[in-house]
Amino acid sequence: MTPFYIKNRLLKDDLRIGETRGDFYVPKYNPKKYYKDIATKNYFFALLILRQYIRLVSDYYFGDKLRSTSVDLFMLTPSISSPMGSGSDSEAINIKFGNLEVFLVDSSQFGFEPLLLNNFDKVYCYLPSMRGEDPDKRHINQFFHCELEMVGTLEELKVVIEGYVKILCETILLMENTINKISEDSKQTKKILKKVIASNKFLEIDFEDAINILIKNKKKEYINFEEGGRDITSAGELELMKILKTDIPIWLNNFDRDRVPFYQKPYLKNKTINADLLFPPINDKGFGGEVVGSGQRQDDPEEMYQSLKRQKVSSEPYEWYIDLRRMKNYKMTSGFGIGIERFIAWVLGKEDIKDVIPYPRLKNIKSLP
Repeated sequence: MTPFYIKNRLLKDDLRIGETRGDFYVPKYNPKKYYKDIATKNYFFALLILRQYIRLVSDYYFGDKLRSTSVDLFMLTPSISSPMGSGSDSEAINIKFGNLEVFLVDSSQFGFEPLLLNNFDKVYCYLPSMRGEDPDKRHINQFFHCELEMVGTLEELKVVIEGYVKILCETILLMENTINKISEDSKQTKKILKKVIASNKFLEIDFEDAINILIKNKKKEYINFEEGGRDITSAGELELMKILKTDIPIWLNNFDRDRVPFYQKPYLKNKTINADLLFPPINDKGFGGEVVGSGQRQDDPEEMYQSLKRQKVSSEPYEWYIDLRRMKNYKMTSGFGIGIERFIAWVLGKEDIKDVIPYPRLKNIKSLP
């Protein structure tokens, strides 16, 4: 439940938005005059207020309620966590740092896991991540990640994630004026948020069952069949949720082993203990599909070498990571990350995630400032 000190402050800011005159339309992105839009458009005023409360309630939920520790992490690394697995559509950004070749951080996971050996049960952050793939409506090159790693299993982690999604929805539902001003369909947004909050447990489906459902419904074109396994495309995720007729998030569990990162724990012969949380679009053009990615980590060094070999990835940058498993105080962990812009685009019924972040950074496009 949203704490009183946040709720009290939120209602005052939401009232300010309600009393603000003028329109709140989303200005079309123009990198040459974007700084003027940021400085003058009511939309950005309301959006940044909403983003502020997502950040505040994230710190409350993880820091105060769950007694997790917020960690300030590095932004340069020799060991990227993505792309890993042949099913990844992401790309690392490499830079020259003195005489070293390093990467901009794409995830905080590798910084978290060693900390959990040192008396911490849960650690989290709310930080930018950088990736180099071509931007589109689902991808931008700098986005915000709220991530958590904890000692325990994926099933234990799912309880934490569902609680987080619900408190985010509850907080945004309190911002009635803000929703009315900048949501594409405020009535539908409120309806869906109430359903998410009231749900006892999110729906779950096994990856294998999802594949079979798509094939049975003649949607095979939404499945990528590769040598190392199969993937469901982002369009396929939306088709799956249409077929299942769900309007609350659904867990898609246990992907093919060689299409996901080597650090996900194998399950049975060719599956892993991982799950994506898919969100059905709030309206016809709104954002939907994967918003949260999660998994239980490999706890066996030999299994990790096997996964790296199967995926034709060199173990050299990850020897330190594998060596953690040999330490006497090693504990198995699970972790997740939520794309903040994807969540906001979903909740507001927006089509393009660059419309819900101040100062989007897009590859090969010069931005001012």
